[in-house]
Amino acid sequence: MVVRRPRAGSFWSGLLAGLSPVAFARHFGRRREVLATFARIEFLSRYHGAQLGFLWGLVSPLATLAVYTFVFSVVFKARWAGGAGHDGGITGYALILFTGLAIFEVFAGSVNRTPRLLTENVNFIKKVLFPLEILPVGILCAAILESFISLGLVALGVLITTGSLSWTIVFAPLAYIPLTMFTLGICWLLAPVGVFLKDLGNMVAVAVQLYFFATPILYPLSAVPEPYRRLLALNPLHPVVDHLRRTIIWGQMPDWTALALVTLASALVMLAGYAFFMSVKRLFADAV
Repeated sequence: MVVRRPRAGSFWSGLLAGLSPVAFARHFGRRREVLATFARIEFLSRYHGAQLGFLWGLVSPLATLAVYTFVFSVVFKARWAGGAGHDGGITGYALILFTGLAIFEVFAGSVNRTPRLLTENVNFIKKVLFPLEILPVGILCAAILESFISLGLVALGVLITTGSLSWTIVFAPLAYIPLTMFTLGICWLLAPVGVFLKDLGNMVAVAVQLYFFATPILYPLSAVPEPYRRLLALNPLHPVVDHLRRTIIWGQMPDWTALALVTLASALVMLAGYAFFMSVKRLFADAV
């Protein structure tokens, strides 16, 4: 297999063009219909032919929730410190845990799929005019739609157990801004590498599993020893998960500083990933 190397000028010009937020917005604005179509196909294909249909989107996270809740809340007697309202008991722990699982599954489901995404869509690669960069976006959109169902169950659980929902729930959707940008950036960085490194999928699966335990989902950040707490606090998914727990479960106002910082950092990751993807996409046809 012979892979043609792009000219240095075209590589750097593509990289700089991809770092422009204005060009980025215009690019996807022109392709919104294709993106919406691909996202819809991806979401429906997950349940095509299944007798339970969309209910399978709940079976897996609920089964995982049941196992983790039993092990940590019943066996190890874990309790969640620092959070008003639902910070004690099995029900409260389950709601807090399910919120974290719903958000992490958006990241994990998208990133785990990405290394094989381009090789699974060779026909699109051969089409010169097809915008390959929308493939990871479609995968992410389908994952986000599934997470809406899970978070809807969290809100229902809070309503049943407390009798009301706090008005702060209106701020909950803001969490998807940094989540979407951070996940897209990682996907755009990994997708091109997966074309050339076939073992990347296995490596990413291991890394995502380790990342899960490095994200305060099963435990509060306050339970981590001080030397490691500052390090885990840098995890971009931590403020995202914390934001949803604050606004949906605990009825607290968002931590605006943390949300702003993670949004800015996620935007930089997204633009860097997009620039990298666009600068090397011309190599895909020769590699598959």
